[in-house]
Amino acid sequence: MKALWLLILPFLVFSQTVKLNKEVEQKLGIKLYTVRTTQVKQQLKLPSVVGEYSNLVAQVFPPVSGIVKKLFVKEGDKVKKGSPLALVYSPHIADLQAQIRMSEVKLKTAKETLSREEMLYKEEVIPYARYYSAKIEYERAKGEYQALLTSLRSFGEVFGDALLIKSPIGGYVVEQKVFLGSGVDPSKEMFKIHSHEKLWVYAYALPEDALKVRKGMRGYTIWQNYKAEGTVDYVSHEVDQNTKRVLIRLLVNNVKDLFKPGLMTETVIQTGSTRGSWIPLQAVQRVKDKDVVFVRVDGGFEIRTIRKLMQDGNNLLVEGLKDGEKIATSGLIFLKSQAENE
Repeated sequence: MKALWLLILPFLVFSQTVKLNKEVEQKLGIKLYTVRTTQVKQQLKLPSVVGEYSNLVAQVFPPVSGIVKKLFVKEGDKVKKGSPLALVYSPHIADLQAQIRMSEVKLKTAKETLSREEMLYKEEVIPYARYYSAKIEYERAKGEYQALLTSLRSFGEVFGDALLIKSPIGGYVVEQKVFLGSGVDPSKEMFKIHSHEKLWVYAYALPEDALKVRKGMRGYTIWQNYKAEGTVDYVSHEVDQNTKRVLIRLLVNNVKDLFKPGLMTETVIQTGSTRGSWIPLQAVQRVKDKDVVFVRVDGGFEIRTIRKLMQDGNNLLVEGLKDGEKIATSGLIFLKSQAENE
């Protein structure tokens, strides 16, 4: 070892460059790594939990009072938009149907009367006032009949004296609050249906990290290697006093229906991009409170200060290097000692 130092010393000049010839470099066992610069996306990884997307949650209430006559689904079933959920007998519907039948008879009579009066008027058997009166009566009967039909149709699809309750969205029946024979009214919820095509993911960031996030940024949530991509649609303006974190919400596409509300996940948000170089972690040394690498130059190694951007395992993304430069990854104890004596 002493002989090696005697061989090295004549080639050292203590400046911004550690001077070495290639023979000494080989004896020190210095290996080089070629730098490649690249554009790297900056990411923020956060703990998160999956929740329901309120725009795809439907509470089903009956438009009229009545009694559940038939059920077509149960809790846990998957339904399509427009799928039948229940058949509800309604006294109001029954009464409306009776009124429609009576109105239909009245309209038929008024129409027959109008036809007869019109014929008599054309034959100049009756005065115009009598014909006009029959016409007014027919129009009144027709209006009443159409109003009753419109009222009935406003409730939805009717079968006799019963109303068919349908699902307003596609999804899962997560709550069933009625059974056969249950009494219902417009204030009583019958079913709750959730669609999981889209979900909200609630991520929690430290205040300093939350400053990097903006509405509209892209990201994804991940669970057991499954990924759901989405967009930031809300960043809270408050710090939770219990967790000391800021709530960030993403709306994600649950394409394969793999994610469920309540699932704990990790969320990654793309906060921007930067240009840097991935280098081996061991190439970076701490010299005089600065992070440095040793860049190969003619006659030795330049001591180059770099800035750390992010770490991925044993690789470090840094700023301060140029594409194609070569840095030392071994023999660093000697190079560091010379830099500290600089």
